[in-house]
Amino acid sequence: MSKRPVSPRRLTALVSTLVFLDMITWLAAIPLIPVWHDEFGLSDDQAGLVLSSYSLAVLVCAIPAGWVADRIGARRLTLIAAGVFVLVAPSIALADTFALLLVVRVVQGACSAVVWSAGLAWLSSAVGPEHRPRSLSIANTAAGFATVGGPLLGGPIVSAIGIGPSFVGLGCLLALFVVWGIVEPGGESGVVARGDRSGPFSSLRKAVAPGLLQVSFLSIGFVALMMAAIQLVAPLHLAALGLSSSSIGWFFTVGSALSVCSLLVVARLGARLNHLLVLIALPSICGACVLLLLIPLGPIGYGTVLVVVLALAAPIFTIAYTVCADGAQQAGVGEGGAFGMLNAIWAIGSVVAPVVAGVLTQHGVAWIIYGFVGLLSFVVSWLLTRSRAVGALA
Repeated sequence: MSKRPVSPRRLTALVSTLVFLDMITWLAAIPLIPVWHDEFGLSDDQAGLVLSSYSLAVLVCAIPAGWVADRIGARRLTLIAAGVFVLVAPSIALADTFALLLVVRVVQGACSAVVWSAGLAWLSSAVGPEHRPRSLSIANTAAGFATVGGPLLGGPIVSAIGIGPSFVGLGCLLALFVVWGIVEPGGESGVVARGDRSGPFSSLRKAVAPGLLQVSFLSIGFVALMMAAIQLVAPLHLAALGLSSSSIGWFFTVGSALSVCSLLVVARLGARLNHLLVLIALPSICGACVLLLLIPLGPIGYGTVLVVVLALAAPIFTIAYTVCADGAQQAGVGEGGAFGMLNAIWAIGSVVAPVVAGVLTQHGVAWIIYGFVGLLSFVVSWLLTRSRAVGALA
């Protein structure tokens, strides 16, 4: 193992690339659903399971991955999962039945849980507190870029060269970064000393107590619920207003592009940004924008509000990770375990919100979703203000 000192810049690039490739793998399945539907005879509910199985695997594996990372080392666990990813990424091209697709997506989701829990814990602890806000923001910005790259891989690239070469190429790219990770210095950052380790219930008690961890959990829970609901309801509403799939896609593309811009601003400001103040203010601002959707707006007006919400929600997500890392140290919880709990909360919101939103939309009462999100945003901002005061976190 190289004895070179840790390079925050190189390590940030490495982990951010793993996050980017993970997100691409997740999102590439979206344009492939019609292909699998036609070629393998998937029903609509089976197609939904193929998509949701990834997030469900993250939900199940995120917390265990974080605790394992605290015990064997975040770096070691990340590289193990990335190695498995190298093998399982191309296997999606070999899956030709519903059962095989489901198995592959579940394994991919489990690897994703490790990347987002152990991988970010490795980055956070190895680069040090002075580089942490910038490094975690860059990693989340990479995920933002993947919102464009994923559909690009699963759509135009697969159409041009085929699903096999596309995902074999993805696996080869992943292999290169696994090799880089093996030789990149960074020690076993994230290992928690045996005497300092907390059991799962002890860690949970510390996590829900007033403090930075509570702030990060409330923030990620809100943004996960809001985004998952909006991503289902908004396309349906815009389609009902007469927009084509292409036009709807452009609104989301513009929103994703502005999200990346907002994340780049957060990364640029780094530790100079008052993270707590931003987390307190942005939920209410997003909620107020969502409440505007209760007004009968035309396609342009509705789409414009949607783009603004997408752009403003992104910083909540990335800043929550930075606050979570600081909160883990404050509460005496391993960073792997803290990120695992944070990712599990995100997964719960991402799984539950579309189901509830779909039921309400089916019954013609989608307005309840907008009202609930708006009300929830003000409650979350109020709770975050109390957490900031009670925990003396200003």
